[in-house]
Amino acid sequence: MDTTGFFNYPTLAAPEPAPDPGFLPRATEDEWDALLDATETLRFAPGDVVLTAGARDRAFYLLLDGVVAPDGPGPAIAAPATLGAVAFLDGGARAVTLVARSHGEVARLSWDAFEALAARRPALGRAILAELGRGLGARLRAAGHTLAGWTG
Repeated sequence: MDTTGFFNYPTLAAPEPAPDPGFLPRATEDEWDALLDATETLRFAPGDVVLTAGARDRAFYLLLDGVVAPDGPGPAIAAPATLGAVAFLDGGARAVTLVARSHGEVARLSWDAFEALAARRPALGRAILAELGRGLGARLRAAGHTLAGWTG
């Protein structure tokens, strides 16, 4: 008896990924004001280096306006987006140099400013960390099939 047909399942279309809800989608205006008050605003022009590979800068950036791209292969990143979350979380060196492709603006939140904000607003501090983790998790899921030992 030929059993090959038993395991020849039709291929189902992959489900459409859910749209990214953005960073802190449930934050109130008051929480956004508190977060932005803790940041430093930096403006950039085309060709400016926004983040430098190898730099130790324990901060993450909210790309508020503009477009940046890796200095090398990789897709451009358009606002709104978060940048530099891994170095913020682990204190390690930046992995990628990002160069401005347009005029724009980032809000930089240093680790020290985050700790002060989280001490004053613990729920907001937890939400920021959870959102950074969610964003990194989404990127890992997208690349997971290429990572040795990935289990999701």
